[in-house]
Amino acid sequence: MNKLIADSGASKTDWVLLGDGSPQFIQTEGLNPYLLTSVQFLNVLVKELKPNLLGRSVDEIQFFGSGCSSAEKKQEVERYLREIFEFAEIHVGTDLDGAGIALYGDKSGLVGILGTGSSAAFFEGGKVVKQMPSVAFPDGDIGSGSYIGKRIMKLYTAGTLNNDLRYYLDHHVEEDIGKMTLMFKKTKEAKLFAAEICRVMGPKSHYPQIQQIIHDGFEAYLTQVKQHFTKQITSHEIGFVGSVASVFESELLTISRQMEIEVRSVVRSPIEYLMLYYK
Repeated sequence: MNKLIADSGASKTDWVLLGDGSPQFIQTEGLNPYLLTSVQFLNVLVKELKPNLLGRSVDEIQFFGSGCSSAEKKQEVERYLREIFEFAEIHVGTDLDGAGIALYGDKSGLVGILGTGSSAAFFEGGKVVKQMPSVAFPDGDIGSGSYIGKRIMKLYTAGTLNNDLRYYLDHHVEEDIGKMTLMFKKTKEAKLFAAEICRVMGPKSHYPQIQQIIHDGFEAYLTQVKQHFTKQITSHEIGFVGSVASVFESELLTISRQMEIEVRSVVRSPIEYLMLYYK
């Protein structure tokens, strides 16, 4: 029996196929149903995923993704998967469900996601039992890559970004940043571009301006977590998942200690832990 597991965010989807032989890892474009049309979603499955399965059948799919919190979106994603994997048993959950299983298995604890977007939840008994309300980009996703990138872009367009950082951005980003700021009404393009700015500026995070943005974002995010999980935060650890949490782990741990939040672990991608759980 072959089991396909997916951890999907706005920027990328990590897959692993379990069955006979060694696990097979695949990475495709992100599959958030709010950010992709049905045609775009199916194109990723057909052009990026299916050929890399090398003809192996799929009997079961565990899909955990951002944008899958509502019953409607779960059904939508299941329908797309069903078109490609007609006879598979399909289960669709949120990225928080996947992160919770990866971090805690059947135990309980707080889960924080800091990647292209951000979210948090309390995980207990193998499922999310309480989720922090989230506001979509560009007003929400506090502390995430899109938040950090947006703050950097604002400094850039205002002409107040450090000259060294401005020069670095100009020579490491293909798109015209000035023109991209005009596209912020197009949520998908703007969110992914802002997250790309954050990724590009990772090596320059020691600059005071970038440190301040990271600090402000993480502090605001953790303040929200403490407000929404007042009881749980005093008796449970929090585990973080996501590229931003991983890249800026030192800053995240420092601010967590200052705010008296106990951190269990920081995991860049939960796919390997999901593999171990389902294997």
